[in-house]
Amino acid sequence: MVEIPYGKRMRPRYWRFLIITAIGVALVAFALDIPWLLITLIVLGVLNTIVCVGAIYILHRQPHTISGDELRLRQLGFFDWRIPTSDLGTAQVAERTHKGQRSVEVIGDALVIQSLTRTNVSVPFHEPQLVNLGKTGVQRVERVDFWADDPARAVREINARTT
Repeated sequence: MVEIPYGKRMRPRYWRFLIITAIGVALVAFALDIPWLLITLIVLGVLNTIVCVGAIYILHRQPHTISGDELRLRQLGFFDWRIPTSDLGTAQVAERTHKGQRSVEVIGDALVIQSLTRTNVSVPFHEPQLVNLGKTGVQRVERVDFWADDPARAVREINARTT
């Protein structure tokens, strides 16, 4: 199994959120003498810290993967899809910008797993696949577009297992 990291673009954003949270809580603590507001902001700051640290951890520990049997695509802890390698066509580097509203959604005939509105790997399927995205239901897709930190390596690894 080979890892295909995808968090390089998103990790700095979470680190900024952590820093901004710490500075914001500290500034409010010094500027205001309203205990209930300070307690509320500290609680929200702690919750934000947990979310950000969790996201950074998941981006590091749960990358996309490719093995002889399957391509496993993930998006933080919210999406995990396993596609048999026998269903995959030839992967290619294809950098695209998407105007989607969600980090994982169907746009046209593609399942798009974007990183800050961008994807850079496209993998067509031999036959259309069904993907269940919860609220939007089961949808039919003909390819998957996703972000990889090293798209050329990701394409090489995928194609080595599909041809």
